[in-house]
Amino acid sequence: MEDLSPGNASEDASASNPPPPPWARAALSDLTDFDFEAPVAESKSADSSTLSDLFSAASGSIGSNGELADTPAARVFQMLSAAAGMIFRSKEPNEPFGALMVTADGRRTALPVDFCGPPAEVLAEMARRATHPVLRARLADICWVVDRKAQLAAIAAESYADIVAKVGAGELRFRGEDDRGVLTFDARDLLRRALLIGRAIGADKRGPAAARDIVSALRVKAFERGLMVPSLWFGHLALDFGVGDAGEISSQIEALIAKLPEGSDPHTIVKLWRMAARGYRLAKRTADQHRSQSSAADQLVAIAASQPMALLASQTLTEAIGELHGVPGTKDRRKELRHRLVDVQAGIADEMSGFSIPTDIEELARQVEQQMQHPSLRDKLFAFAALSRSPDPAALEQEARDTIREHPLSSLFGGSHHDREGKVVHRSEGAGLGDGADASAVERQVAEGERIRRHIAAAAAEIARQTITRDYYIADDVFEQLLVHSAFVPLNLVMTYSRGFTRFFQGDFVGATYILTPLLEQSLRHVLKSSGHDVSKLDDATKTQEDRTISSLFDQMRSELLAVFGDAIVANIENTFLKKIGPNLRNRLSHGLLSDGDPYGDDAVYACWLIFHLCMLPLFGFRSQLTLPYDYTAGDRSDLDGAAESAA
Repeated sequence: MEDLSPGNASEDASASNPPPPPWARAALSDLTDFDFEAPVAESKSADSSTLSDLFSAASGSIGSNGELADTPAARVFQMLSAAAGMIFRSKEPNEPFGALMVTADGRRTALPVDFCGPPAEVLAEMARRATHPVLRARLADICWVVDRKAQLAAIAAESYADIVAKVGAGELRFRGEDDRGVLTFDARDLLRRALLIGRAIGADKRGPAAARDIVSALRVKAFERGLMVPSLWFGHLALDFGVGDAGEISSQIEALIAKLPEGSDPHTIVKLWRMAARGYRLAKRTADQHRSQSSAADQLVAIAASQPMALLASQTLTEAIGELHGVPGTKDRRKELRHRLVDVQAGIADEMSGFSIPTDIEELARQVEQQMQHPSLRDKLFAFAALSRSPDPAALEQEARDTIREHPLSSLFGGSHHDREGKVVHRSEGAGLGDGADASAVERQVAEGERIRRHIAAAAAEIARQTITRDYYIADDVFEQLLVHSAFVPLNLVMTYSRGFTRFFQGDFVGATYILTPLLEQSLRHVLKSSGHDVSKLDDATKTQEDRTISSLFDQMRSELLAVFGDAIVANIENTFLKKIGPNLRNRLSHGLLSDGDPYGDDAVYACWLIFHLCMLPLFGFRSQLTLPYDYTAGDRSDLDGAAESAA
């Protein structure tokens, strides 16, 4: 493989003018009296990657120190190998080519941007002279991407259509081609690219027009041969670009479904019915659209009935109900399916057996006990509040993206998140292969990282809690003496907060969780009001006012929360109490969705600790002035300085 780096700049090279990458060194003069197509002249491959390999082999070997040959032929072949080796992304109209490889440290293979300027002129000259349609299409398309010239766009579209035509005639062959010949996804992708170019330069131009004719012919061929997957490929392609009458295409799909042999894949049949519904919708044949949607729903119900697992059956029934959305006269049918869904979901809990990963917390216990070695109760409580800190959300997101990039299979597929009754409470999409860019996949990875962090923090809090209660008597008046001075705690809630923390330190996590969690909302409003913000909302219709809920605060007053608490604390509160992909503790508690064991779990223990942490933060600056009942020793507080800085 070629050097992944974009060129090794010498130490004295200007950072503003880096050397060109090795695949962009060729000049127009290198093409003089030179047959650049010689390495691929005999190739019958319709795959650009195969041509890339041939050009790479012709460019010569890499030296022992990584140096590349610097002859005209080597420079031209390196450029052609890089251009032909880029990943083809036919669905991206503006970025159809991607890097073949991107490493964790940011190095990559070629991208179209590398060929801007003089290198594009070299590619354009070769595109005009090339005779191999695969090479001609790739070079012309890259030039058109980096420099919109209609002539090169027309050459690219015509060449894409030419490739598919030659594959159909047996003159070229896709890699791994089977007995379907040209009815492959490779042909579909090339034709889609030609039609996308046609949208920019005119669908009546020779290249796009030829592509439309080929799409129509291949769609009919797939339908006639009863090939379900190719029918989906070329049927959707025709509907995407208006190739043929949409209503007629849907009628042909129904005819195809009718003649399918028994035992055909039911999931693909659902997709065919959905495509038929789409075509009828485009043709404004509403009755036929609804009939196709109902047929798809009936097929999904049949699939659900044959599913061996309640989780899969639940997912399929949910799809069936969604398929009937907006279809007139199906109210009773949807109601029936919802009842069936509830019955099926009852079996999900039995399938979702728990598992545990043993964790050795011996070292963690030693560290926590060392942190808690303070001679007074007051200092131990401040050390307890400083056990952890809210992580930077930007760092969490970057860590999630790095994890996805380094371990792409872990986030490749989307997922559904269920409650204990089997209901889907959140759905997350999968990430692209190694790109780490999809927001839903990043959010899921962040949630997983936060779950692990809360587990460790809760273990540390439990060790510290036991250390404190082993040596000191804990009662409400201990916390009253502290919280009455905290800016986070409204004065009219000092006693209630104190009772909640007493329950927490005494090990009554049920009482602590149910007391402290609702108080967080009022404390956030209290702090915002103290900072001069209006936390009420006015109903214009009834001319009444009411305080914003915690969800409304995060939705409508996020900037104010960030100004007061900072990014880290705001994100930590949201991840712990509000997000459905997380514990969602506040909403689950408010609606009675917590089970008896939930308050003893890591998330609830951490949540109680976090509320204590927030209550104590305003007190670190003058902790030496505070006194507590039942505090046996005054003690030295110098070693709490680091803890205070960490907590802040």
